[in-house]
Amino acid sequence: MGQVNNQLSLPVGIKDVGSFSSFITGKNAQACNHLKALVSQPRGVEEKNWLTYLFADKGLGKSHLLYALCQQAETAGETCVYLSFNEKDSLSPDVLQGLEYYPIICLDDVEKLHGANDWQVAVFDLINRVKEHNNSCLVITGNQPPAKLNIELPDLVSRLVWGTNFQLHSLTDEQRQQALIVKAKHRGLNMPKEVAKFLVNHWQRDMPALIASLDIMDEQSLQQQRKLTIPFVKAILDL
Repeated sequence: MGQVNNQLSLPVGIKDVGSFSSFITGKNAQACNHLKALVSQPRGVEEKNWLTYLFADKGLGKSHLLYALCQQAETAGETCVYLSFNEKDSLSPDVLQGLEYYPIICLDDVEKLHGANDWQVAVFDLINRVKEHNNSCLVITGNQPPAKLNIELPDLVSRLVWGTNFQLHSLTDEQRQQALIVKAKHRGLNMPKEVAKFLVNHWQRDMPALIASLDIMDEQSLQQQRKLTIPFVKAILDL
């Protein structure tokens, strides 16, 4: 088996933040436990979970879970590949050839294949090869359940139904606060609970926007040598 294509590697720095320990599970414990078990499950067993499909709206943690799975696989000495179909315009469908030989295969944002028939056929063929080879775990994410995906190839939709499907659920406000505190800690920031609560109540409520605010706070707190307090956060975020 050759080396993993460098085009199918995780985003720079993702190993620092994209772990199961930094993912607040909320109502998604079943999906998390399922993914964690994929690395340790026996290879070549007929009944194993060879295909998993995760779906949810943007910002609920699909990519984070794929990063976490890849991190766990690497820690266990398994080879993994990751591809977001957001990047398909800079790649060829041929990049999927041979991936069935890798133990963990993560394909993100399958909804981005709308209108790309060559990519849809390539993913369909890969799924068939993974099933036939029976030595890999393939995890695919999308923004809708299979039947509602805006995908033109019916056979690809039917294959996604074959897998173990999980819908990811949004966090409560208290869980969003906890997620902010955990993600701040991974950046070396100490975020008091009252600051996390203030952000959830007064900043944009979706997690990507909340996480993006950490970039600003991280930079400004370093420059100004200031702790994260409500007055400081209000000033730098213009709230």
